[in-house]
Amino acid sequence: MIVALALSAILAGIAIPNLMALAPTYRLNAAARQIQSELHRIKSQAVAQNIDYRVVFLAPSLYKIEKKTNAHIYQPTGEDKALPEGIVYGNTSAPDISFTPRGTSNSDTIKLCNSRQEGKNVIVFGGTGRIRVVNVPC
Repeated sequence: MIVALALSAILAGIAIPNLMALAPTYRLNAAARQIQSELHRIKSQAVAQNIDYRVVFLAPSLYKIEKKTNAHIYQPTGEDKALPEGIVYGNTSAPDISFTPRGTSNSDTIKLCNSRQEGKNVIVFGGTGRIRVVNVPC
């Protein structure tokens, strides 16, 4: 029994540092999925409610969602949201992404980076409002 416990402790001592090294990559993937999901959600809301929506990216790793209330005024729909720990925008100034009631958008790219200099671009295609995530270096 003691031999089994000792062996388990040795294996855990080897495995835990390796798993910790993967954490920044997992957080980067989670951040890309989070942004992609938010963009899909506000695109659907813009179409369903017949109102313009946008995501405003705030430095270094916050963003907020706003909807147009009248001619040129946007109002926040809730609290600022944060990306996972250790993830920042790779763009010097992350662009605002907006969706119209027809589901179209402005073309732009949001670059996300982690501490290991790995990155992902969340690309929004303007004419169709299509959203795609690709791997890039930071």
